[in-house]
Amino acid sequence: MNSIARPGKSLLLLSLVLMLWCIGLTLPIPQAQASSYSFDAAPKGTVGVTKPNLTFYFDTDLSFAPSSYTMTLNGQSVPASYDQNKGTFTYTPDNDLAPGNYTVKMSIIYPNYKPIEQSWSFTVAKDATSRFETPTPEDQSGLAAVNDYRVLYGLPQLQMNERLFAMAKAHAKYLDANKIAQSEKSQESLHDQNPNKTGFFGQSPRERAAYYGYSSKLGEDVAYHAGSIGESVDVLFDAPYHRSPFLNPDAKEVGVAKVGDYTVIEFGFGSSENSPIVVSPADGERYVPTSFDGNEAPDPLRMHTSGNYPVGYPIMAQYFGENVDKIKLLSAELTDNAKQKIDLFVNSPDNDDKLTNAVILLPRKPLQADQTYLVKLSLQVTKKDGTTATESKEWNFTTEPLPQLGKKKLHRNASDYLKQAVTVLPIQRKASFGLDDSSYSVDGVSFPMRRTPVIVDGSSYLYIRDLAAALGANVDWDEQQRAAVYTKGTLKVTLHTTKNAYEVNGDLRQTDTPARLVGDNTMVPVRLLSEVLGAKVEYAEATRTVMITY
Repeated sequence: MNSIARPGKSLLLLSLVLMLWCIGLTLPIPQAQASSYSFDAAPKGTVGVTKPNLTFYFDTDLSFAPSSYTMTLNGQSVPASYDQNKGTFTYTPDNDLAPGNYTVKMSIIYPNYKPIEQSWSFTVAKDATSRFETPTPEDQSGLAAVNDYRVLYGLPQLQMNERLFAMAKAHAKYLDANKIAQSEKSQESLHDQNPNKTGFFGQSPRERAAYYGYSSKLGEDVAYHAGSIGESVDVLFDAPYHRSPFLNPDAKEVGVAKVGDYTVIEFGFGSSENSPIVVSPADGERYVPTSFDGNEAPDPLRMHTSGNYPVGYPIMAQYFGENVDKIKLLSAELTDNAKQKIDLFVNSPDNDDKLTNAVILLPRKPLQADQTYLVKLSLQVTKKDGTTATESKEWNFTTEPLPQLGKKKLHRNASDYLKQAVTVLPIQRKASFGLDDSSYSVDGVSFPMRRTPVIVDGSSYLYIRDLAAALGANVDWDEQQRAAVYTKGTLKVTLHTTKNAYEVNGDLRQTDTPARLVGDNTMVPVRLLSEVLGAKVEYAEATRTVMITY
């Protein structure tokens, strides 16, 4: 929601700033035929680097290259290079430019067409830098976290661009110095700068990119979050509007920086005529979070007046590439293991002004832990040439048994995660409890125990809430029956502490080793686990470890 986050929560904002063709003209020729073109140029205004990238963006319907072209800088010809696929003429000075004003002129010649001539100006600031700041180990860990998600989705990893990094670091410093958006009443944007505040170097992301001599398409994610830079990357990815840049196949480079509690990610994009659809969670992913708490601006629930957080983990499908004009959602369905439909809030271009080629599905309630869900979508895709096609997409994913398990496994080794946790087959999980330990593990990841195991009358007992967390279940206390109620999916187990019995879905069963209260904690004997859960329970005497496979 649009609220300022307290420590441990986040305020997330998204701004995708694209360098777009801004002027359309005509090329007359003697035979009275015509061809059109559009252009943009950078940098403009004041730049803070001594070697800015000079770029002339040029788009035309002519299919052949110009016969010649020239770029001059303050009247001196410079060796610009032309990339016909990207439609760019570029030049980066070999030597530092002195502070002052500069004019760039571009001339392009096609046979039998009038020359195209355009010019623009910029100013090198008095304090312009000739050397970029080196990313800190913390900044590099942020880059690694971003690339972990790229690995998960089979996308090319991103390189740290020195200009984008300088932009991200300087903007994070500005936000921290001015304590932007740290109160409930603040109306300040995490993306806009105020020229009257300390550290100002450009009001908008585009102006700040130009200041550091970056002239390609870009998008900006910002998080105000009390946590590590990796955790900030995670909360940005989990927020649906902010997730989009992570999933863009055309993303090429990035700048990631953190100052104080502010994390800034600047994405640099190329362009492509391909129009792949990317879905999230990934098809076959087996450690997906169950819920989303909001704390995002814009608020995905702003048009759903009956919605409240938390909701289920956001599901997305998005088309990328420049040849897709728009999409229309025809149908959407989410079903659980029992093939029961899950109620959804649906965001599409029809009802969400922040979406063009994407849809967002928000389960109305948090998803169940350790459950598999099936997504079905039908979409109508309209290309830039006016043609339309109907496409269907179907995929499944499984939620994690306890929070943060998937994130920890992903960031431990993304390549291994992709091999082991993204699969067409159901995954088998393993929980381990050392009777002499203060932590337990699930699929190799450790979590602190709330209550250490105990031994009573020669039997080993585990704390029911630790056990339930490890197995992706819920536990409630029934005061009237003096029993712990364990639920997972369609399984409901009532563990009585005042009699030698337990219930499975209402069926009363006797046992010689019932659950018992140790202090105020319900403890469950290891011997009862296999009977109750139907799981494989093993005990390693040498290490005094209980291993549960389910």
